Amino acid sequence: MDIKYHRSRPYIPDEDKPWILERHREILDTRALIQGKYVAEFEEKVSQYVGTKHAIAVNSCGSGLEIALRATGIVGKKFIVPAQTFVASVSCILRSGNIPIIADIDIVTQCLSLKSIKENFGPDVAGVVLVHMAGLITPVIFEIQKFCNDKGLFLLTDDAHAFGASIRDPDTGIGYHAGNIGNAGVFSFYPSKIITTAEGGMITTNDDNLAHKLRILRTHGVVPNVSLVEGLDYGVQCEIPSSNYRMTEFNAVLGLSQIRHVNQWIDRRNEIAHVYNDNLASIEWLTLPPRYEAIRQTWWQYIVRLSDKIDRIKFLKRLLDRGIQTGNAYWPACNQQPVFQPYVSGLGCPLADDILEKHFSLPMYVELKNEEVKDICNIIKDSI
Repeated sequence: MDIKYHRSRPYIPDEDKPWILERHREILDTRALIQGKYVAEFEEKVSQYVGTKHAIAVNSCGSGLEIALRATGIVGKKFIVPAQTFVASVSCILRSGNIPIIADIDIVTQCLSLKSIKENFGPDVAGVVLVHMAGLITPVIFEIQKFCNDKGLFLLTDDAHAFGASIRDPDTGIGYHAGNIGNAGVFSFYPSKIITTAEGGMITTNDDNLAHKLRILRTHGVVPNVSLVEGLDYGVQCEIPSSNYRMTEFNAVLGLSQIRHVNQWIDRRNEIAHVYNDNLASIEWLTLPPRYEAIRQTWWQYIVRLSDKIDRIKFLKRLLDRGIQTGNAYWPACNQQPVFQPYVSGLGCPLADDILEKHFSLPMYVELKNEEVKDICNIIKDSI
């Protein structure tokens, strides 16, 4: 199949490759392969960028979500999570020994709404896993944060799509990056995300105690025993049963090369979104994604919704035949996954069920040229 426009593509500029390869050779020569100076430097860069006291590198966003919940010490309680998200956002709750409540979403933002959180709140609810869907920080994030603070809930933000996204507090005028709202946030650096480390993730938090536990949890839950003789290995003490969630030095070097471009690349993604908006706005059978003046979106995906009159499968097949690859994250939604049926809210997820049958995402990556975006838009108009 000849794909002219991919749904997403990681971007590693040619001018960065010698810098990356030089450091990879150094890593091979020194044989310091894991959890060394480059991981520490990448953590520091992310911490500075996001504005948090701590950044803890891990081998995936899913791992980060799991140990972020495990580090709280909460077990056997319920966490509210949106239907519209990757399965990792639900699985992390189960793997932490807790119980998900898969709840409905806001029909405009496709994020978890405050209304849905309130409707599903109860005495056995201990927290919320909030997803910034497609790189949009929900406009009601500060209201959700206040509700969680008032009720003593742990607010974990799944920032997988949102590295570099920010929002301005309407009351104070202060801007906050994704990952610095709530008790902890977790980023993904998978190849389709805003920046990549190939595989990898990062947990950010301002909580010293939480950060300390996270660093223990990512390395089998152990700490070194005190050395009685300098240079001798006295083994480890297991404080929390865990596993290996470490990031390698190779991954961190790639991350360091990527983070230098993040603002430029987010600007470019916003430019692409503008071109889509300008060229698709007149199509009455297509609903475009929302935009907000106070929110800087990353546009991990540009998600649109088809009219009920149009068969999505047939329409997307026409686009594919013309070389346009699309995505439908996330459908089937979590509430439609058979394995998660026991955890779906008793209120159901009617809004998610309604919109996710008709939504799809268009190509979005920084190498796309404006003329190519216009070509995609023209093919969309023709394909109906």
